[in-house]
Amino acid sequence: MSTGSVFDPHGEMRGRDVSKVARGEQAPRPAHEPDSVSKGPPPPELPFKVEEMRSAPADRRFPNANQTRHCYTRYIEYHRCMQKKGGGEAADCEKFAKYYRALCPSDWIVKWNEQRERGIFPGPL
Repeated sequence: MSTGSVFDPHGEMRGRDVSKVARGEQAPRPAHEPDSVSKGPPPPELPFKVEEMRSAPADRRFPNANQTRHCYTRYIEYHRCMQKKGGGEAADCEKFAKYYRALCPSDWIVKWNEQRERGIFPGPL
């Protein structure tokens, strides 16, 4: 046995069992009947509503796999929309919020929110 190989203690037994079945010395294992295998427990009910997450749709302005600028732009679009629409029609801006939340790492969002609150966000809002 070489040091690089993994030893399977059941490997030899499987080989002998298959050989016995082939020679007719041992009966093959019976197949499971449909629905004879127990199903697992039902999934637990979650104490919160799970929102369907989708990624932002493709945007021709951002053709590359690196989505950093796409994330940043969607964040800015959301906050511009919120300023323009005000609090009453914020539902129109929610698509931008979903987009930037899907694209941006949460650490960035927290950092940018803190920067906006302090008035030092490095972007055109």
